Amino acid sequence: MSSHPDTPPAHRSSTEPPSTGHLATGHLATGHPATEPRNGGPGDEPAGSASTPTASEPSTSAAGGSTGAGSPGRVSRRAVLKGLGIGGGAIVLVGATGIGVRGATNGVWAQGQGAPYELWSSWQDLPGAAAIVAAGVLAANPHNLQPWSFTLHETTGGTATIDLVDDPARATPTCDPDGRERAAGLGCAVQNMVIAARARGLEATVDAWPVGVPTGGRGADATAGAATTGHAARLRLTPGAAPTDLERALAAVISARHTNRGPYADRPVDAATLDALTLEAPEGATVHWVTAPSRLTALGALYVEATQAIVDDEPMSVEAFSWFRNDRSAIDTHRDGLTLDCQGLDGFTLAMAKILPAQSRSAGDRFWVNSTRDVHTATAAAYGIIRVADTTDPVARLAAGRLLQHVHLAATAAGLGLHHMNQITERIARDATTGRPDVFSARWADAIGIPASEGLLSFRLGHPIRTANPSPRRPLDAVLRTG
Repeated sequence: MSSHPDTPPAHRSSTEPPSTGHLATGHLATGHPATEPRNGGPGDEPAGSASTPTASEPSTSAAGGSTGAGSPGRVSRRAVLKGLGIGGGAIVLVGATGIGVRGATNGVWAQGQGAPYELWSSWQDLPGAAAIVAAGVLAANPHNLQPWSFTLHETTGGTATIDLVDDPARATPTCDPDGRERAAGLGCAVQNMVIAARARGLEATVDAWPVGVPTGGRGADATAGAATTGHAARLRLTPGAAPTDLERALAAVISARHTNRGPYADRPVDAATLDALTLEAPEGATVHWVTAPSRLTALGALYVEATQAIVDDEPMSVEAFSWFRNDRSAIDTHRDGLTLDCQGLDGFTLAMAKILPAQSRSAGDRFWVNSTRDVHTATAAAYGIIRVADTTDPVARLAAGRLLQHVHLAATAAGLGLHHMNQITERIARDATTGRPDVFSARWADAIGIPASEGLLSFRLGHPIRTANPSPRRPLDAVLRTG
């Protein structure tokens, strides 16, 4: 357990001291019901999750204790369907009008299959450095916006250059007004490419913001700056040493790394396992672990409060919902965003959600708040805070994304579930942009045990009960240029 210096040392994890207080109210920071993480803060992935434990699955309180059948920690399928606005009459009606047709056209029997998901299984078979770019496309990113394009220059002798450029058209300026999540998502893509290159015995030298940091540099203008500067990173690939065992192991799970929004088992994650998640991690950011029961409870409550504040803010709710792909036709058309498959639902509830008519934005918002309270925070074994010296620094944001992707790959290799939850920092940024009073920063800092100005992103971690499903991806030829 290390201390928390003002400027955290590179890739070192830390655990918080016992809480000095508690919060009566709470907030949650994940993504909305739609494409990927609502906050995907990258999170492919950070959007509202729709996962809930069934009657046969365990659930825990935010402090880690088991909850009874009638407590907030356990939610029945009936309650889930009700939360989605699905009643028994609707099921009878659909049965009368043709479950098979609706189910077939909406992917009930083809989840994670077809063109939008091909890259997850085929990326390693692509020739040369194209495979490394494909690994970047499979990285976590906020709301599954996939806010990037790539330019590949290959030369003889095994060398290549990959330029990663921000796509300003793929943004959520209301939910991510200071651009931290999008910049971190670009960092996630960088780290996936670095790991894929190392597994092939290539050295990947990374130059962050090679033509200068976003215009306006730090602060609220960073988002607009990123749109004008655009060039987030350049990777130079050259022949290198053989990969380490860990680099091989991380590359092997690139296809298996998905955001897990489902319930987690009532088991702690020990300190040795948490420490192992940052072995050989990139420099420039650290992970601060929150594991003390009192802090888990306080932080969980804050997440729920923040989630409610987001859905009560209509522009935020509308923007997030616009990236939700509610049926297979939308998935095939857009190949991005959040989907029902990625909400952590049990098989029966997922099938019913696909068979029955699409639900409204307000129903989705209610479900997200309930899932945040009854599943996400109630079953979190630990929270991880990606910590940097200055959350407004574009270089630090890119480094934070690299570390986040590394931890997510390591967690996947260790059989752990990871769910990006950035609702609290989204509300802090939103209030700053709109001139509203800052009602979260002080409580966020108190709950996590570090200054709010150093907590860039957050996620929950635990032993998953359900297997996470893949999110759709655009085809490589839509995002890659060669020169």
